[in-house]
Amino acid sequence: MTQPKAATAPRNSKPANPQRRLAKTSDRYAVDYMDHAPVWPAAIFCTGLFRPTQNGAAPTPLNLTYEAKVMGRPLRYTLRSPQPLNIVDQAVYFHLCQRIGSENYTLLPPDHPRYPAYRQALGAAGLWAESGLLVIRIKLSDLAHGIGLTRTGTNAQSVLASLNRLAAATMHRQRLDVQPQSNEPHQGQSQFLGFLCGDDDVRIVLHGESAYAAYKRTGVAWVNMREHRQLGSKPAKALHSWLSAWASPVEAKRVSLETLIPKVWGDYPASKDVLKDRRRTLRKALGEVAALSGWVCSPTANGEQVMVRKPLFIGTQISTEAKSLLVAETPTVAADTPTQAAITATQPAVTATTDQPKPSEINDDSGLVFAL
Repeated sequence: MTQPKAATAPRNSKPANPQRRLAKTSDRYAVDYMDHAPVWPAAIFCTGLFRPTQNGAAPTPLNLTYEAKVMGRPLRYTLRSPQPLNIVDQAVYFHLCQRIGSENYTLLPPDHPRYPAYRQALGAAGLWAESGLLVIRIKLSDLAHGIGLTRTGTNAQSVLASLNRLAAATMHRQRLDVQPQSNEPHQGQSQFLGFLCGDDDVRIVLHGESAYAAYKRTGVAWVNMREHRQLGSKPAKALHSWLSAWASPVEAKRVSLETLIPKVWGDYPASKDVLKDRRRTLRKALGEVAALSGWVCSPTANGEQVMVRKPLFIGTQISTEAKSLLVAETPTVAADTPTQAAITATQPAVTATTDQPKPSEINDDSGLVFAL
């Protein structure tokens, strides 16, 4: 994996409460602040990786396999964990990506004296195990605040529990373009993250794919953390994450409730009673997302599908093609016809950064293809 460059001083952040502005070509609400996490899309589109869990429920081991392309190389990933990863864990992961994206990290090259300790904490071995590490130093109270919790001792312990769950998850990676008998490295493993505890903070290293994607800020899904913190229910947060990576800011896209249920909960229930309950909860979650400024989540006539469009971002220049699409404020007649695009991830939104995100090459989440 390409070595990242050393970090510069952190960029100045936008005001905490920016005024709303309107896109010049439309009267639509547009986001003009930067409070976003650049996330490796596989961590969102891999069905079942993060899911809402019930307090007191018996832990069920996690065992997921999916394929992706990283830097043009096809890989098969197997992720295992003794217990499921929940929505708080996902928010913690998002905030760590956000810290890297805003250059709040320290680069440790392989020849750094502290490098072996952090590599051991990450459990890195084999493929890409010698890559530079991006170390995030953060207080547990600040990490809790970053995901929308108050700075209390209880919440600090909650995010520490999330770090422990994420550290217990292992990622096995295998290159599919290299023969097993080849001398070229073709497989490796690491934890989802590793961390070391200091006197008053923790030092965290993410697995290489997410760290590199957040560092490069290309081929990523941009998750609006301000919106994510505003949502009250865990199903709504899970839904928002998936829609943030899938939806378009310039055209409404159709998706069915049947498709969204496993995207939120990780599976499709066999019980009719559970299915009925999830459909009811999903509709409430769609209402929560629709209440966010700029989001459109409009049910179709039969109520079994929904037309979704996410807000505009005006931090960078909107393309001519995008401007032409902004003329239509409501779904067109053609959009009411189901298309395969309804379950296919699209290009990331134009986002408020100095770097224009490049589109992820994504097929579907049963055989993911990503180009970082």
